[in-house]
Amino acid sequence: MPEFDLSLLIYGLAVGLGAGLLGGLMAGLAGIGGGLIYVPAFYALMPVQQGGGMSTYIFASLVAIVITGFFSSRSHWRLGHVDFISMRRLLPGLMIGAGLGLWSTLHVPGAWILFALAVLNAWVAFDYNRTIQSNRASNTALPLLSGPIGFISGLLGIGGGTMLVPLLRRHLVLRQAVGTSAISGLVMALAAVVMNISLESSWYDALMKQWVFLFGVWLGIMIILPHSIHWAAGLHERMAEPVLRFMLKSMFATLSISFLLAALMSR
Repeated sequence: MPEFDLSLLIYGLAVGLGAGLLGGLMAGLAGIGGGLIYVPAFYALMPVQQGGGMSTYIFASLVAIVITGFFSSRSHWRLGHVDFISMRRLLPGLMIGAGLGLWSTLHVPGAWILFALAVLNAWVAFDYNRTIQSNRASNTALPLLSGPIGFISGLLGIGGGTMLVPLLRRHLVLRQAVGTSAISGLVMALAAVVMNISLESSWYDALMKQWVFLFGVWLGIMIILPHSIHWAAGLHERMAEPVLRFMLKSMFATLSISFLLAALMSR
């Protein structure tokens, strides 16, 4: 375990404040756990001299998603944006799938994970461009799709909202899809982290090499999230759905291009 370094803690705190601000805005608006912000932040800014790698970035992102998910879920819960029937159908598959997906990051090249994130964001940007008619009967497919969604989320270090919100939009209004996705992502990420840290000893060594930086990051995220998420979640009450969809489509398209460039550069 490296010795405590105050400058490294302060650096991590600054990274956490910036990532938490952007992650909170994405969580409040889109119901995602913030992993689409946290993974590239860790990838670009985590000190490399102390070790790490894509699996460490993914694990650290999922811990940050637990923090994000708590504040995001609280905001949407208070606003009445959670559909509990859909959540109960999603959670078993999400939890098991995410645990397996996170474990798989120990064996998958980082460039492939970055490329997968680029493809996923491109698809979500396209999906937000479509107008989807509500269909309450379609939620019967949720248990079948939850396992693959959980696995992909654990593998890519995301909260699942990039896939859950478009899926839930088939039978819920956008604000309910976002709120249900937020609380489902919280439980999913927490289960994946607990399962992996309990059953896979190699996680301990990797995380201990970065503990000072990671503590600062997670602390910064906790400080800024309540404010950024609450403000963003409230936009669903103040803005028309077509405007929100355009904003989300633009953000996901930008993220897709960024991940694709990162994947090409890493190779």
